Amino acid sequence: MKPIFTCVLMILFLSACTKTLDVNLRSTEPKIVIQGVVSNSVTPYYIRINKTVDFDANNEYPPVVNATVTVLDSTADRLYHYTYTGADGYYASNNLYGQVGHTYILTVKVDGEEYTARSTMPPFVGIQQLDFVQTRILNQVRILPQVTFSDPAYETNYYVFTLLVNNVPYKAFYALDDRLTDGNMIAQELYMDSAYIRKRDYVTVVLASVDRNVYNYFNVLQANSGASATTPSNPPSNISNGAYGYFGAEAIDIVSQTYQ
Repeated sequence: MKPIFTCVLMILFLSACTKTLDVNLRSTEPKIVIQGVVSNSVTPYYIRINKTVDFDANNEYPPVVNATVTVLDSTADRLYHYTYTGADGYYASNNLYGQVGHTYILTVKVDGEEYTARSTMPPFVGIQQLDFVQTRILNQVRILPQVTFSDPAYETNYYVFTLLVNNVPYKAFYALDDRLTDGNMIAQELYMDSAYIRKRDYVTVVLASVDRNVYNYFNVLQANSGASATTPSNPPSNISNGAYGYFGAEAIDIVSQTYQ
């Protein structure tokens, strides 16, 4: 159960590790950072709430411990309350089970301010196969994971892939849309620029079908990770009232395999 639990939370954990403040922010009032998902997978679900710090301060975001957190399943008209876990700004759901096609509305209240976000869980798209392919990178042969899946035809789909190797999250995101591949069978390599797969590595891939707002967030985050001379921009949040972060309802599939 532990590897699956880790997979489901991986998008949240990895995004929390990335400092996304604009490099021009030297001294500013702290802002709220909210990150969390509702999925079709195991519960509980988590919302993480922190505050920003000055850019030149340590990359440690103070947790917010006094928030009121709820998620409304507006499709079923049911309200769910989250409780603080006592660690690192994480709030956990109680009795909420995500469903494809349902719309979820997050409300966070902190120090008299209210922040909201809305997300609808897209249709489930499953991984049909996980393979390993050889590729040459900088004159070295590397082994990369490749996932094959069927993109639904005549609808717009957005995906975010994440990866674990030996149950350790790989700190990269892979955001993909089907603008040029609608209705096709897709074989997607997951490029690894600082590591590669070795014999007997246990590889887990998470495919999350997401809405456009969540895709935009991770697409910018993905672009920032490859930025060099350019100034990274803050990923576009779908949370109101100037908060950073994102809230998403995601249909998730998880596949694992050992490279022999």
